[in-house]
Amino acid sequence: MNRKNRWILYVSFGAYVLLMFWLLFGQRMQAYLSSAGTENFWNDYFTQKINLIPLRTISEFWNDLHGGGRSHAFINLAGNVIMFVPLGFFIPCVFPKADAFRRSMLYALIIILSIEIIQLATLLGSLDIDDVLLNMIGAVIGYGIFMMLNRKKRFSKDR
Repeated sequence: MNRKNRWILYVSFGAYVLLMFWLLFGQRMQAYLSSAGTENFWNDYFTQKINLIPLRTISEFWNDLHGGGRSHAFINLAGNVIMFVPLGFFIPCVFPKADAFRRSMLYALIIILSIEIIQLATLLGSLDIDDVLLNMIGAVIGYGIFMMLNRKKRFSKDR
């Protein structure tokens, strides 16, 4: 990869990281600051913001999709997948040792689990195993896109 393309790759990756930081933490800061002083905040936070039961949140949103709460449910389910497609694409591009599927997905899992733990520790989100599952689906799709483009590039070079 030439110097210009590598620069574009790193700038794009940096923009993606900043956008993710804003979506996952920045936009929630004001809501947190306005509710943190309420008397039920801590009890509500820890009873509603931690889900370690796989498919619980997904099934709730899936039921909402079929019961009228479509926009919020769709945004949550699709958003958790779509937001992490670029991660699955960028990992093998930015980290050359992560070009194999298993290693790339390990990197993605470490990043996603770190985000979930930071959300819980900063009180700027929730710790939800279903988010991890949906995020990983997005990362797998992104990796698949990387592989298709990489294979297409190799195929055209061979001709």
